[in-house]
Amino acid sequence: MRRINVGTLLWTLFLAFSAIGISCLLRSGKLAFYVHPRTWGSLRLATILLMLLCTASWRGLRSSNGHLRLSWAHALFFLPLLLALCCPPQMLSLEVIGNKGLMGVLRGHATSSIGSHTPAPVFAPDQPIIINSENFISMMDALWEDTDTYLGREIEMLGFIYEDQQLAPDDFVLARLIMNCCAADAQVAGLLCRYRQRSQLQPGEWVTVRGTLAKMPYYNVAVREVIDMPYIEVTVIMPAEKPDNEYIYP
Repeated sequence: MRRINVGTLLWTLFLAFSAIGISCLLRSGKLAFYVHPRTWGSLRLATILLMLLCTASWRGLRSSNGHLRLSWAHALFFLPLLLALCCPPQMLSLEVIGNKGLMGVLRGHATSSIGSHTPAPVFAPDQPIIINSENFISMMDALWEDTDTYLGREIEMLGFIYEDQQLAPDDFVLARLIMNCCAADAQVAGLLCRYRQRSQLQPGEWVTVRGTLAKMPYYNVAVREVIDMPYIEVTVIMPAEKPDNEYIYP
């Protein structure tokens, strides 16, 4: 009886577990914590290829045409699987988010650089402007580009409390995370909010903010000139449940 090639067996099991793991993440939707949904088609194809490789490797378990020896190069293929097992899919921690900076607030037009998006929705003058996951990108861009059009309008928005040392004591950012490709490139984007009871809020807390849009002068380092920065004069803050999908995908 021919002996089983242990190296080939381990490689076969790895290919199988990788294909199964990606399939489970796709089925559960938890892959959205790692990569943009537009890449899922490619990952489905990759899963099929992994299964084909697994089948070919399985057939070679008792092959006499040499033996597969695992090396450090093969360990690179195991690393993503180990990370997925050791780091369950979840939103980025506040520490990681804090290192990304106030991309969507203090620099302005950060969302514009992501790419084309749908035009901002039109709200009747007597209706509040509701900013949600579907219109977040277009509304952020519109509020920065055409601030005067929205001045004094009532705004309602869901997000998490984000603070930074550069902000005044009464200020915070009502933020969302935008994923352009994968979790590694996610950036903070949102609106500056001014609230007298700011000290009662906890960083990372999900809230729904209602208020009126105002503007203030701000020196934009990127363009080296003073621009009008939109912000929300908060009237009401209500605790909110975080959405099932915390990221926004352009």
